[in-house]
Amino acid sequence: MTDSSNTSERNRLYTAMWRWHFYAGLLAVPICIFLGITGAIYLFKPVAEPWLYLELLTVEPGTARLPVEEQLDAARKAFPESKPDSITVGLGPADATEVGLRDKAGRNVLVYVNPYSGEVTGSLVRDQMLMQQVRDLHGELMLGAFGSAFVELTACWTIILLMTGLYLWWPRAGLRWKGVFVPRLHQGSRIFWRDLHAIVGVYSAAVVLVLLVTGLPWTNVWGGLFKRAQTATGQARPVAADFRVPYRSERSDGSVPLTLPAALAIAADVRVPEGSTVKLPRGPEGTYGFINRARNPAESDFLYLDQYSGKVLARANWDDHPISAKAVALGIRLHQGELFGTANLILMLLGALATVWLSATGVIMWWRRRPQGKLGVPELPVDWRLPRGIAVITIVLAIGFPLVGASLILVYLFERFFLSHLPRASAWLGLSAR
Repeated sequence: MTDSSNTSERNRLYTAMWRWHFYAGLLAVPICIFLGITGAIYLFKPVAEPWLYLELLTVEPGTARLPVEEQLDAARKAFPESKPDSITVGLGPADATEVGLRDKAGRNVLVYVNPYSGEVTGSLVRDQMLMQQVRDLHGELMLGAFGSAFVELTACWTIILLMTGLYLWWPRAGLRWKGVFVPRLHQGSRIFWRDLHAIVGVYSAAVVLVLLVTGLPWTNVWGGLFKRAQTATGQARPVAADFRVPYRSERSDGSVPLTLPAALAIAADVRVPEGSTVKLPRGPEGTYGFINRARNPAESDFLYLDQYSGKVLARANWDDHPISAKAVALGIRLHQGELFGTANLILMLLGALATVWLSATGVIMWWRRRPQGKLGVPELPVDWRLPRGIAVITIVLAIGFPLVGASLILVYLFERFFLSHLPRASAWLGLSAR
């Protein structure tokens, strides 16, 4: 292949990458800004909630705690029409006991009880808590399954945005410090914004990519397919590690349910961590469930007891998780800034803020260089052909990210059967030269 052929191939590849980067940004930027802001806020949940609900969560330490059943009864009496669902006894002397109730509307109500006096300090509807609403906004835009799919599509296209951005940033004519690793601050506003956009992207790409990848297991489409693959390969987390999967107690004539203190005593004998949430039996076949979702996933523990005999029906801890399940659990804690303390929180915060910065500066760059009467995407020459490498990458991305594949098909159909009849729109999108 001649030098001119090599140059032509590189130019075609560069044009393809630029167009991908532009369209990926067009789709992802508005939601990226929103996700970056809501994600940054949610990182502070462990700090914010104790401050927001201080009067409910804390009490004046006393000399002796009431029996746990009396604390549960206090919540029952305060909300007689709701059914107790769980109870969590605080570890600290100033911690209120949290009782989870299910009201008539099916809402999860958290009731806080002073463990020394039995006084109810207040209640919260979980879905109405500030950080829960921030989480719903971040994960599904408060639009249910549709919003979750849209967030997933944005995350997948943002991965493409990062990959193509790194390619465009890579110096094409030898390594230069300025403009590659150090911003050029005195060569005009266009160069200024380009460097601040690209160089921040280079330094933050790994963290932003980690944020995106660790968020995918929560999604419906990619996450659902990933869970199926885990199940098929024996890499799914143990069934007992999902408290939504019910086990059944064996009831016979004359069976008497265990009291809550008796169930707690059995759990203590088998060394369930203190402070675990106790899921109360639902109905005659329900079980006692002990759920310890520690910030350190290696300390997580799940236990189910027959409500009559106290027999251990199932148990799962960190050692029972296969490698893939452990990786997902660690990724979730990393995503939430909980895996290695303050440093983890700061790292994820920087990643979230970098996402907002890259999105905003990308818009500024486009706005400053946009041509009159066109969107500003680089036009395709008449003899342009899709590079073979890009074709392969496109197929891989479409398979690896199903929503990306679906969006590419929709874009192709839109361009092929709709835009072909609208020459002005095609020209505005930079397609008229083909």
